[in-house]
Amino acid sequence: MFIRVEKKTFLETIAPCMCAIATRSANAALACLHFKAVKEEGKVTITTFDTVKGVKTSFEAEILEEGTVLLDALKMSSMVRSLPDGLVTIASDSNYVTTISSGNIKFEILGIPGEAFPAMPMLAGDKKFTVSQGVLKKMLQQVIFACAVSDQRPVLTGVLFEAREDTLRLCSCDGYRIAIRDEKCISGLTMDSDFVVPARTMQEMIRLLGDEEETVRIELARRHIIFVFENFYFFSRYVDGEYIDYKKSLPKEFKTRVTVSLQSTIDCFERCALLIDERAKSPIRLQVIPGAIQVKCTTANGKIDEEIPCKVEGEDMLMGFNNKFLLDALRGAAGSDCEEVVFELTSPFSGMVITSPEIGSFYYMVVPLNPQKLHG
Repeated sequence: MFIRVEKKTFLETIAPCMCAIATRSANAALACLHFKAVKEEGKVTITTFDTVKGVKTSFEAEILEEGTVLLDALKMSSMVRSLPDGLVTIASDSNYVTTISSGNIKFEILGIPGEAFPAMPMLAGDKKFTVSQGVLKKMLQQVIFACAVSDQRPVLTGVLFEAREDTLRLCSCDGYRIAIRDEKCISGLTMDSDFVVPARTMQEMIRLLGDEEETVRIELARRHIIFVFENFYFFSRYVDGEYIDYKKSLPKEFKTRVTVSLQSTIDCFERCALLIDERAKSPIRLQVIPGAIQVKCTTANGKIDEEIPCKVEGEDMLMGFNNKFLLDALRGAAGSDCEEVVFELTSPFSGMVITSPEIGSFYYMVVPLNPQKLHG
């Protein structure tokens, strides 16, 4: 392979490819950029694949000699970045010794034959639909925090996608909380589809998605989901296994309904977080009384006592929660631009639901802690 390309073009093209580099694999090919130069097309295709997720894209270049080669992604990126602006020449000989040069600067690194790269999935699916990049990005940000971190139940380490006609639902659950986000935002779907995608993959997807109204096409293959941008493919394996029937865990009736300012509540819980650390993991205590929620937290670092004015319908109630779980849900709700949220409570032992009085697009449920720990 022998090509010439602008440094800026090269770096902009490989930047999103780095998310699918395996840095701790015994297989050296998984830590590489796979280059394939085709003279007739005047393009170089770059692929990265860590066996779970992958990227395929291309850039235009002057191709003096066709070929394929695998080059260490981190070294290659650092070398090109250190070169002066302008044309960069990349040339590999028959032994895959590759020269990277610009002006009077020249690097040499040893490449790997292209055939050593793992087999790639077909980047086309039977089912397809399109969605706004900005909407999908916001939806992911509003649920991804509730995915499980432990691999004890692998299917809970992913985000559940439920696609129905023009509506997309994203759901995540780690056994202590549930996050749900609905949006009428998709088009082109011909068949209902449910699938689970690893949360780690979706974290990368959030970085790749723009905030604009441009669309991304989603294609569903048997084992992979493919996100298709204009000149860019991002794909991932599904998480194997059947997702839990989360709907059975959602409360149907409530004894208390509290409408409260979202920002005031976030501010209060953030103040509570100042007292809570790895050593001092204490619950925050919420006491619903007429016209207010009393918030108390006592740890080895100190204590806080605050009252949040609110509209209360129903019974008084005392509950305790993991403060981080509540903050995650409220920050997720803030992504929907609502000013108030509703807390719906059934008992000190049942999950508290957080929704909006105006926007029905998000739904969070947080399981309370043992009430016996809250007295005294």
